[in-house]
Amino acid sequence: MNTFSNNGNGHPAQKKTAVQHPSDNIKEYFNIIRHNIIPIIIIFIASLLVTIIYVSNAIDIYKTVATVKISKPPGSVLYSQVMPEFQESQSDRLISNEIEILKSSSIREATAKTLLDSFNASPDKSVFYYLLNRSTENSIEPIPLSSITGVLGSIVSINQKRGLDIVEIEAQSPSPYEAKLIANVYSETYIKYNVEFSRREVSSLKNFLEEEKLKKYKDLNEAEISLQSFQQRGGVFYLDDQAKLLISKISELDMQKNLAEVELTSNLKAYSDLKTELAKIDISLINYLEGQITETEVSEYQKKISELQIQKELEISSLKDQLLKEKISDNYDKKIEPLKKELDDKISVLRKSIYSNTPIDRSQITQKVFDANLGIITNRAKLNSVNRLLGKYESDFSKLPTQSFELAQLERARKSSEKLFIMLEEKYQEALVNERANIGNVNIIDPAKTPGRPAKPNRQMIVIAGCVLGLGLGIGFAFLRNYLDRSIKTPEDIENKGVSVLAWIPSIEELKEIGSSQLEFIVANKPNASASESFKALRTRVLFSKLEDEPIHSILITSSIPAEGKTTVALNLAGSFAQTDKKILLLDCDLRKPRIHAIFGTERFPGLSDHLFMNVPLEDVTRNTSIENLKHITSGTIPPNPSELLGSKQMREFIVKLRSLYDIIILDSPPYMSVTDSEILTKITDGTILIVQAHKTPIDVFLKTYDRITINDPTKFLGSVLNNFSFKSAYGYYYNYYYYYTRPEAARRPKPKEFKMKNQ
Repeated sequence: MNTFSNNGNGHPAQKKTAVQHPSDNIKEYFNIIRHNIIPIIIIFIASLLVTIIYVSNAIDIYKTVATVKISKPPGSVLYSQVMPEFQESQSDRLISNEIEILKSSSIREATAKTLLDSFNASPDKSVFYYLLNRSTENSIEPIPLSSITGVLGSIVSINQKRGLDIVEIEAQSPSPYEAKLIANVYSETYIKYNVEFSRREVSSLKNFLEEEKLKKYKDLNEAEISLQSFQQRGGVFYLDDQAKLLISKISELDMQKNLAEVELTSNLKAYSDLKTELAKIDISLINYLEGQITETEVSEYQKKISELQIQKELEISSLKDQLLKEKISDNYDKKIEPLKKELDDKISVLRKSIYSNTPIDRSQITQKVFDANLGIITNRAKLNSVNRLLGKYESDFSKLPTQSFELAQLERARKSSEKLFIMLEEKYQEALVNERANIGNVNIIDPAKTPGRPAKPNRQMIVIAGCVLGLGLGIGFAFLRNYLDRSIKTPEDIENKGVSVLAWIPSIEELKEIGSSQLEFIVANKPNASASESFKALRTRVLFSKLEDEPIHSILITSSIPAEGKTTVALNLAGSFAQTDKKILLLDCDLRKPRIHAIFGTERFPGLSDHLFMNVPLEDVTRNTSIENLKHITSGTIPPNPSELLGSKQMREFIVKLRSLYDIIILDSPPYMSVTDSEILTKITDGTILIVQAHKTPIDVFLKTYDRITINDPTKFLGSVLNNFSFKSAYGYYYNYYYYYTRPEAARRPKPKEFKMKNQ
């Protein structure tokens, strides 16, 4: 039992809130779980059953993976990248773009068409799950193409291996054969699309070169025919060495000029197509790119490099000595290399500036636009340089003798056409080879294999997770229930609010065994029970609760709300006092719902109300009990105005009269918060005990009752009694010692189940 202290007036001092030790919190949590052990077990079992049902009915899912490697796409045939090494930093963006292509509806639709063909060609339809139409039994029809496309989006996942250019195409299905088929068909469809897409640019370039080659071949034939016609007419048949050298240089420049024009035309065409494609995505990006790339510094570098390269080609073309050619070439290269380095640095800065301000999904097309625009600038600079040099040689060419001029013109046209045709033929053949050799930038590393065992569900882990979840939900429910439950559960809940606790009354287990409402009088019928010991302890503490000259004669027993056990406490407290050879009277002042007469099995009237109305003498309303020194007075006839009767002069005089006849008077009363009867009786009695029922009385209602009792005269409040308190759930160790000490015979028979005290 709890201890209590007295203040200077003999009144139990209010205890300050104690500082809880961490171990106390752990005990509190453990007690919450113990008190809610049944719902926790129910929730746990329910969760386990749901998990077992789910695991039993879950379909095995097989997974398989097809692995592909994505490489950098090849460069253009007609012009090379200025900074190919810069594409290394674009690898992640390239993979991201390709993954988006893999996830696109066009790839899924193409895959669905191939899968549908495979389904129709398969003699055994049972090896399919998602492709099979399961709306009817024994169906051998496939689901629609649009449905297959939608299903692929949910059962196929695309993932990149971290830090690698490897992409995994994972497919899952209840059918291992179908999972393998889907993964392989998906990867093959993507590779086919990639090849067609990568060849598109090369094929377009090949067709363009073929057209230009045919044109130049026609020009070459016409030039040769014109030259033959001139010679047949009897013109000049030979040119001097100076004229031949001049024609050789001019024809070289003509070839460079025509080639630059062809490349420029190709660049302009590619740039126009890319601009159209980019405009569909972001038209504002075109102006930004043009403003960044078209810079005077880039053009100036390109101009200087082009002039030096053309001059090198001209000087080398007229020489026959190989050593001299290499020497001149090295000299020019020493001049060109620094310019190229500075140009590369400038372009690198431009690339980083452009790509850093470009969204990832637009980086690939932005790079192509950048390269095409850069090619335009390069070939325009080259064309301008050729035209300037060609102008100088044109002046010398026009000074040739008249008889040689026409032959020189024809020879120039033939040589220029011949050189350009040869150059275009080389590039055409290169493009043709690239087109045939271009199998895309994607290769299958590992095709999908038939999985040998299901990947999910992991039944063992699911059962474990279900157990953990069930236990967590159960414990969570217990703590949530405890948090939402504002009722008083333990003596600490009362003491922490500064209210003293006189005693804890345990659940009266014996009542269930006995099965009689009269035996609710536990101190008389079960004197060795643990509850009887609690009432004896309560009796002792009530005697010492006020250390004044005038002892306590009248004690009011009340509660905050109905059915908290105040009648049972009043009855057994009176019986405990009577066992000490004191003359005790139990007075039923609950004139609304009295119970004392039912407990003792007597008539309700005549009783208190009948005596106060002076209809019956005191001797007739006073009845004996099974305990010699204990008398009781029932409520009597229920009056229409109980509050007025209890607050009357007759009631006060009656209490004074009883003080002279009995040592202690125990008054049972209605709930304090329901009516004013108990508040009236508080003023005419020596002390009040407030009954609290564990797990029922709300803490806020209890505190309001306590405030109303103590607001006028705090000294009359003797303390509270926690009724129906479970020693087992709160203090198991205390319960064991107390239970076996007070009931040694319990060790020889099973423990009775807990039975709550019958309350008012």
